Amino acid sequence: MDSQKTGITSVKKVYNTTAKSLKENPALFVPFIIFAIFEFISLIIISLAPRMPLRLFFGPLIRTFWGERFLHYPLNFLLLPKLASLVRMGLTIIFGSLLTGMAVVIICDIYNKKPIKLGASFKSALKKYIYLFTVVFIFTLLFYILVKLVTIGLIKYFIAGHSRLLFLGAGVWMGPVLFVINFLLALLVQSAFIYAIPILIIEKEKLIKSIIKSFVLFKKLFIPTIILVGVPMLIYIPVLILQYNGSFLINRVFPEFVLFISILGIIIGSLVIDPIVTISTTVLYLMNKEK
Repeated sequence: MDSQKTGITSVKKVYNTTAKSLKENPALFVPFIIFAIFEFISLIIISLAPRMPLRLFFGPLIRTFWGERFLHYPLNFLLLPKLASLVRMGLTIIFGSLLTGMAVVIICDIYNKKPIKLGASFKSALKKYIYLFTVVFIFTLLFYILVKLVTIGLIKYFIAGHSRLLFLGAGVWMGPVLFVINFLLALLVQSAFIYAIPILIIEKEKLIKSIIKSFVLFKKLFIPTIILVGVPMLIYIPVLILQYNGSFLINRVFPEFVLFISILGIIIGSLVIDPIVTISTTVLYLMNKEK
C-alpha cells in the first residue's frame, strides 16, 4: 500500500513539473513537431501510392505483400493504416530516436535551470545517434516479434480445429482480446526500455549498460512508470478502434475518412502522447537520480 501511495505521489509531482515545463518552454515541442512533419509527409505519400508516378515504386511492394486489389480505390484506403503503422516504425527508428534524444537534452537543461539551445541539444543527441538508433531498433523489433508470435500462435491454435480457448471463441480472441494483448505488450516493452535513452544521454553510459539500467529502474519504479506510459497511451485507443474498423468507415462514411483518422492519429500520437510520455518519464528519472 505504501509503495502504491508513493508511486501515485511521484506521478502527481512529475505531471506538475511536466505541465510547468511545457507551459514555460514551448521549445520543448520542437523535436516532436519535426517528427510529426516527417510522419505527415510520409502519410500523404503512401496515400497517393496507387497513383503515378508513386505507383512505379509502391505498386510491386503492395502487390507482393497484400495483393493487387489494394492498389485500387477504395480498398487502397483499407490498407492505409497498416502502411502508416509500418512507416511510423521506420521513422521512429531512423529519426524518432535522434529527436527523442534531443528532447531529453532539452528536458535535462530545463530541469537544471539551464538555457535551452536547440542546436546544442541536437548536436548532443547526434553524438549518441548510433546508440539511440540501436535502442529504438531493439525495442521496436522486440515488440513487433512478440505481437507476431502471439498472433501466429492464436491463428495456428484455431486453424488446428480448436473452437475455444479459455471459454472464448476465435472471434473474441482475434478481435478484442488480441487488441488488449497487443496494448499490454506495447506498454510493458516501452516501459522497460523507457529510461535507456535518458541514461545514454545524461549518464553517458554504453549501450548494453543503459538498457540493463533501464530494466532495473523500471522494476524499481514499476507503478509510476506504468502509469506515466500507460495513461497517455489510452488516449490513442479510439483512433486504433476506428482504424481497426476501416471497412466500416469505407462503407458507412466515405473512403477518404480513413485518411482523416490517420492524420488525427499523427496529431494525437506525435504531438500529445509522445511529448507527455517522453517528458514525464525523463522528469521521473531525473527526480530519482537526485535521490
